[in-house]
Amino acid sequence: MKTFTPLNLVSTSTEQINSRILGGLADKRRTIAFIIPPILIAIMYPIFNSLAGVLANDTIAWYLGLITYWLIWGLVLPVILIGKKDMIALIRPQRPTAKILLPMSVILLGALAARLFVPGMEYEKQNVWILLLLLSTCFGNGFFEELLWRGVYYKLFPNSIFYRNIWPSIWFGIWHYVPVSIHNNELTGLIGMIAGPIMMGLVLSYMTKKVNTLWWAIIAHTVGGIIMVS
Repeated sequence: MKTFTPLNLVSTSTEQINSRILGGLADKRRTIAFIIPPILIAIMYPIFNSLAGVLANDTIAWYLGLITYWLIWGLVLPVILIGKKDMIALIRPQRPTAKILLPMSVILLGALAARLFVPGMEYEKQNVWILLLLLSTCFGNGFFEELLWRGVYYKLFPNSIFYRNIWPSIWFGIWHYVPVSIHNNELTGLIGMIAGPIMMGLVLSYMTKKVNTLWWAIIAHTVGGIIMVS
């Protein structure tokens, strides 16, 4: 039978207090993660459109808006919500396994189908510099968006399909209206730029949970983006 001494009681009490503090912090982070998507959209929409109003080239405005989005929402916010250590662990390279073949195929074939068959999905490439700029966004989106829309929710809601998968995927799709709003007014293209990413987000969230890493989601997202802009 375990004997409790005053030191045991102090130790137990300290552990309980620490557990409550950590639990409270985790709850606050989950709350922030839940409410942040509409806030992100409300802030970034005027930023993108203000840049488009100031700059003569919509593509440059779009790119500067993406850089702002990547650094604030795709880097700083994940560091705050899940911490640098967990973030680094999530993006550690991993060898391919059979588990990732099907979701990878779905993402890449979906990107190809959208590029070929959905009107309004073309990206204007006036010169080689714009092409290189567009290609660079594939790497930025692939890395920073996966940290935000998959990594944060995977770490904070590991046991909830809705909060880990469905909730961020819906907002991931809606978010895409913001950057394309400055140069794409075609209804079919706008619908495709929302519905496609929602489906993509669901598959990427599934993949992340399946292999316990963002590595392959980042690869799939990046390659899918290259297919879309090429």
